[in-house]
Amino acid sequence: MDKNISSLMANLGRMFGNELRIEILVYLLENGEACVGKIVADLGLKQSTVSNQLKILKLGRMVKTRKDGKKIFYSLSDSHISNLLATLREHAKEELYE
Repeated sequence: MDKNISSLMANLGRMFGNELRIEILVYLLENGEACVGKIVADLGLKQSTVSNQLKILKLGRMVKTRKDGKKIFYSLSDSHISNLLATLREHAKEELYE
């Protein structure tokens, strides 16, 4: 396997390796685009926590942004992320209900 590919795959694994990031990603999967304030209100997290995790997710190319006036809206970067989340969720459900 190409070392660059394996390095990128490991980075993806690290992105999914944090429960808060997973919660934010699943929230975006289920609700689509959202601003930080909406995510904070709906998930009951601190604004600084959500902002920090979104920054990490953006650097990891898991989310993308769209600016509307002063607000920044976040969404999943592409269908690959949606598919990975759906697969992870199904696998977790199998583990839970076996």
